[in-house]
This record gives sequence, structure tokens and C-alpha cells, in this order.
Amino acid sequence: MPGHLLMFISLTLNFFFFPISLIRVAVNKKISATVAWMQMSAPAVSLYALTIMAQPSFIEEQPDVTKFQRVHREMYLPCMHVMCAFSLIGMAASIHSLWDRWADFKRKEFSPAHVAFCFPTLSHANSIQAYRGAVKAFSNVPSRSWRMFILDGYWIAVLVGSTVITFWFCFKFMYMLPEWTSPDISNEEEPPAPYETLLSRQHMVTAGDTLSQPFVSPAILQANETGALILSRSARDGTLRYVRTRRIRALGFEPTMNWSEMLEEEDVLLDYVGKHPPRRRHKTLSVPGIDFNYGSTSAFGTNNSGVYGTVDSPSRRSSKRRSMSQGTSSTVFFPK
Repeated sequence: MPGHLLMFISLTLNFFFFPISLIRVAVNKKISATVAWMQMSAPAVSLYALTIMAQPSFIEEQPDVTKFQRVHREMYLPCMHVMCAFSLIGMAASIHSLWDRWADFKRKEFSPAHVAFCFPTLSHANSIQAYRGAVKAFSNVPSRSWRMFILDGYWIAVLVGSTVITFWFCFKFMYMLPEWTSPDISNEEEPPAPYETLLSRQHMVTAGDTLSQPFVSPAILQANETGALILSRSARDGTLRYVRTRRIRALGFEPTMNWSEMLEEEDVLLDYVGKHPPRRRHKTLSVPGIDFNYGSTSAFGTNNSGVYGTVDSPSRRSSKRRSMSQGTSSTVFFPK
């Protein structure tokens, strides 16, 4: 029963979220190629989880097969066909996402984010192998039929290709590991803390994402501006201390953006937020202009700007980006 529960959860999540992932990656060009490639792993893992239904594989192993077991054996192969179709769609979507983002991605240096190409592809090969085993054990398709030749050829091609890619990336990863773990930050100005970033000052970190958007997620922009916290050895006295640096080439599975890319994306986000103001809300304290008090001594509601705050643009960034207005301050809105 625990295996059946795992299978049910896996299938349910796939049917609900995998179509959303396909649509979002297809229409949202701001999702990085490494993250988009991983969408093939969801149906592959679910397909492999379905092999729990095939145990035991033959009636001879358990002569007293119940009616429930016979029924769920009859459902097993159709479910495997459906999940194999999902897995093939995921592979096609991942290849399309990489093709669509190749012009920008090929300019990125090799980084830890590149390992995102390894495990989804190997997981897909593993799922196809499980599907082959199900077809051979439960279907009447001859082993030398053209359908099995196509399936075997596809499985071998994915397995060999993913294995070569994994070994090559592992070699490069180990070769670059000393440089990634001990970056030279002697001449780097330490990036700001998360609460001191431009997006945090302008209350835009929680700006909502949409399926199709012209800007990179504000959380990703803030992470790029903040950088990564690493343990660095001081060149003066050799002591270890935690410092922030932007000389880490990846943040999770996201390749790090350079300064020009980050400033350009921040400008796009500011322009989008300025052109898409929220609907004015009524009968709530989260609107500007509230100047009434509750009681003689209470200041509840006074100058409550809520999410419609007016903030000053950081002076250190004013020379690097265009302002949303001609003055020294800009009003920031959240998109609904």
C-alpha cells in the first residue's frame, strides 16, 4: 500500500502540474535553459514509480492472485503507455526549450548549473528502460517487431548520449571545482545584503510572476545582486570569514548573470511595473493617502502607504540605470 500511495501522488502531481510546466516554459522565454531542461524528469520519475504496480510480475510467483490484483494488472500497461507519452513530450519540450534559448545560453561559461543536463536525461533513459520491460512482460508485441526496434534504438541513443554527457560534465566539474570553491575576491567590492538590494529597497522582491512575462523573476534578480555567501580566507592573517561575492558562476541551477545583463533585466522589470499599475483597492488600509486616526492617541492608519510606497532610487545605481521618472524618486507598484 505505501507503494500504491506513492504512485498515486506521483501521477496526480504530474497530471496537474506537468501541463502548466510545459506551457510556462514554452511561453516564458526568461526561464533559463538549465531550469527548462529539467522538466523532462517529472514524467520520467512517475513512469518509473509505476513499476511498483508490476510486482509480482507473474502469477506463478503468487498463485492466489486476487480480483483487485488482476484488475490493476489490466490497468498497468495502459498507464505505462500514457506516462511514456508524457515522458516523450517532456523530452521534446526540453529539447525545444534549449533550442529556443541557445543564442543566449551558448555565451554562458561552464558552471555548476550545467549539471542540470545530466540527471534529467539519465532519469529519462531509466524510465524508457522500465517501459521496455513492461512492454516485453505484459504485452503481446513480438520482440523482433518494428515497434520494439524503434523503442530499443531510442533507449540506446538516450542512454549512450546521457552517459557521455554525464561523464564529460563530471570531468569538467572536477577540473573547475578548485576555481569555484576558492574564487579570487581580493579586488571585488562586496555585494549588498539581501535587505539592501535595489529590489528590496523598492519593495519589488515579491512582485508576482505570470505565465508569460518580459522580465526575469525578481527573486532571481535579487539573488544575482546579493551574490553567494562563501567562507573565504583572508590574505592578511589567514583567518576565515564569511563574505558575499558575485564571482560564483551559478546560483543553484541558475547561471549567474553579469552586471550588464542584470541591469538590463532590472530596467525591464521597472518598466513593466510602471506600465502595469494595480487596481486601486478600497475599504482597506493598504492604500495611500490614509490619514485618519482611531481614537485620540492612536496613530493607526496614519501615513500608511502599504504596498504603494514611494521610495528613493539608490544613488549608487543612478548612474548605471535609467530612472522611471525625471525626479529623484519613483513610485513602485505591484502588478496584480
